[in-house]
Amino acid sequence: MGFVGREAEVAGGGEGHVVDRRGHERETGAPGRLRLAVCYATIAACVPYLTLKVLWLFGSTAGATDAAAAAELLDPRHIVGDVVTAGMELVAIALVLALTYRWGRRLPAVLVLAPIWTATGLLAPIAVGLPLGLVAQAFLGGSPAPTGTGLHGWVYALVYGGFIAQAVGLLAAFIGYARTRWPEVFRLRAARRRVVAPRQRAVAAVAAVIATGYAAMLVVWSISGPGAGGPAGFDTVSQRTFLLAQGLVVAVGVTAALSLVRRRDEGRALPRLALAWIGTGVLVTSGPTHIALSNHGTVSLVFVSASLAGTVCGLLLTLTSGLAVLTNGRPGGGRAPLPAPADSPESPRQSEADYSIASARPYSADSPEWTG
Repeated sequence: MGFVGREAEVAGGGEGHVVDRRGHERETGAPGRLRLAVCYATIAACVPYLTLKVLWLFGSTAGATDAAAAAELLDPRHIVGDVVTAGMELVAIALVLALTYRWGRRLPAVLVLAPIWTATGLLAPIAVGLPLGLVAQAFLGGSPAPTGTGLHGWVYALVYGGFIAQAVGLLAAFIGYARTRWPEVFRLRAARRRVVAPRQRAVAAVAAVIATGYAAMLVVWSISGPGAGGPAGFDTVSQRTFLLAQGLVVAVGVTAALSLVRRRDEGRALPRLALAWIGTGVLVTSGPTHIALSNHGTVSLVFVSASLAGTVCGLLLTLTSGLAVLTNGRPGGGRAPLPAPADSPESPRQSEADYSIASARPYSADSPEWTG
């Protein structure tokens, strides 16, 4: 079945987008100019950091302030870190291409959702905390770049400026991708009566309590620094604001994730899904990242324990809230079968008022409705 009714260019989506007769946004061909601009601006934001890592891997001492710092760039710990982070930048480039071009919609969902969720966890606190930290640093005085690290200030500006640009670009690309592949998610309403298995609710509740404690510790460390067992190397106001942002984002995300497994719920699902997505991503990635990037590899037992507990609880909250989104309200949390296409005789047409999380289904280029 082809498109029926008017075809119109969607505002903000650029060329290649149409609105079908049910008001669904579809992408019919090549990405529009706006999505291409977002894609290649994001790739351009990856290039400086990736270039710096490649230079260091080939023995360059660019950015080092003295001979001792230059020698440290060549030690095994830094080399392994450079390989891993350079690989992550290559994944980010591949990801934004997949989010932009049509071939990306044919990938299994997990190959898209797992890396973009991880990227959200890594980049969201930087995008939120660093600008606020720079403003606070400007009022309080001093340099936002830490001293005694052996690196020039321009290295931090290049790296973290690129991270903020990547965060904005990946977010914009993912929203466009999700609106095309899973348009129903943007209209979801939580089921009016949803039965979640008691064990699932109990696991989510325990994980939420522990995760909230971890969020509180991040806030405390943003004030006290490593003196209370926090991560080493967070000395400037801008760095402490980053920790504060992590703690607040985790706390909000935990609350949103827990709301998705409540026994009764109503209202729009998308805001809570978005907050839970961001918060659990930060919760899972923040601890291991701090441990891996700790100053001179020095971490306290308190910090390691809290970080690993936060990661485990983040995974549990992700699993339980994700199951709540996918289940159909049966006792025991059985997963609802994907409904037949709306135009199929086997599936009665569903009004938007009756649409719930339980009836969501992915939309792909292989769907019978995609035959423009």
